[in-house]
Amino acid sequence: MRFRRTMTVIVGVFFLVFGWRTVTLALHSLQNHPDSISSRQEERFADVIPAYSAQKENDISDTTEEIILVNKDHPLEETYQPDLVKLRDYGVEVDREIYDSLLSMLQDGEKEGLEFWVASGYRSMERQRELLDEDIEALMKKGSSPSEAYEEVVQETMPVGCSEHATGLAVDIVAKDYQILDEKQARTEEIQWLQDHCSRYGFILRYPEDKEDITNVSYESWHFRYVGVTAAKEIMEKGITLEEYLDRIDYSVE
Repeated sequence: MRFRRTMTVIVGVFFLVFGWRTVTLALHSLQNHPDSISSRQEERFADVIPAYSAQKENDISDTTEEIILVNKDHPLEETYQPDLVKLRDYGVEVDREIYDSLLSMLQDGEKEGLEFWVASGYRSMERQRELLDEDIEALMKKGSSPSEAYEEVVQETMPVGCSEHATGLAVDIVAKDYQILDEKQARTEEIQWLQDHCSRYGFILRYPEDKEDITNVSYESWHFRYVGVTAAKEIMEKGITLEEYLDRIDYSVE
């Protein structure tokens, strides 16, 4: 029994010394070669990091699959429902996706001494129908036939289901001291600033001048649509419309 206890103690001491030696050598190796561990970690996550970075850089609005095209040829589905939030200080609603970018754009412009007013944000299809009927009725009172009135009105007021306002992604912004939607609006400092800077915030001038044959909408200097920074910069820098941009990337509508 004494012999067994003695052997047990000897074996225990041996493993204790050996284990301590191993730990000491490992710590010494880490102190002298810290970069080797870092390199191995980088190799291990080399495939993960680029994928994560790409995911961060390409937010949902910058992916072409998520850019909604709404026009007279591509009406919005009646079941479409934006995630609406109230735009503080302006009394309109917009889709939650554009809220922060829109506020940043307006606030940065105000820092330059400009004063904006958001005349329109989200507009339901029911409200769009009311506006359309009101404009048609006004022209009919002046002598236009129903068909003539309709054709003239839809040059500026979109048919039901064809208005971007129903998405919550479009806004009409005007100068606070001049809120009339006419050709003079384009000459205000506020609109000129917006057209020069909107792409930084992911917005585009949706219905530019001399593009009526493509958009089928008269020039609206006040109508801005959110599409994401990547798409917005290309569209505004090249002076093209959303339709032209989507055609270039082979956009398809199911």
